[in-house]
Amino acid sequence: MPRRIGILGGTFDPPHLGHLLIAETARVALDLESVMFLPAGEPWLKSGQRITPAEHRLRMVQLAVADNPDFCVSDCEIRRSGPSYTVDTLRELRDGFPLDTELYFIVGSDLLDQFHRWKEPEAILELCSLAVIERPGGPEEGVAALRGRFPDALDAGAVVPVAGPRVDFSASELRRVLAAGQSTRYQIPDAVAAYIAQYELYKAGD
Repeated sequence: MPRRIGILGGTFDPPHLGHLLIAETARVALDLESVMFLPAGEPWLKSGQRITPAEHRLRMVQLAVADNPDFCVSDCEIRRSGPSYTVDTLRELRDGFPLDTELYFIVGSDLLDQFHRWKEPEAILELCSLAVIERPGGPEEGVAALRGRFPDALDAGAVVPVAGPRVDFSASELRRVLAAGQSTRYQIPDAVAAYIAQYELYKAGD
């Protein structure tokens, strides 16, 4: 039986419990062997925005998943210079797995209407399946947008909707809460919160 690996990319600035819930939802629904968290080195979609240094974001993700043996972290995008493009990462990861390994790139349905802007979207759909997590707006709208642009890929099963609880977490809102000195308990893993406090990340004025 081929291995099934999930991949959850993101800026993770900071990682929060919503990320963990999304990963676990996909792992269970798709019977994944593991979910690989993939912090972006230079997120091209956020070019020009202030982002916490990659070494801090990587360490926070490592702390967030440390107690779950089904989760792991890759630093391949951080090690690679230049903008972090999903297609480049998938090609690199593909080379490290047996040919029959099934890769599922986990993405929120709210991002699907922008998928055509990603670098080489057709190649992405050949390298992996998209595991689409329901978010406000529902997966149907995003999948319909994709079908209009990539009908052959969708008909081949390259997009897999994943039903799950709606996740109402926002990294930008959590940064605002942290800057205001307010509690993020039950929103950010305790180990991550301790790391943020230790290195005084997300302070007002940063």
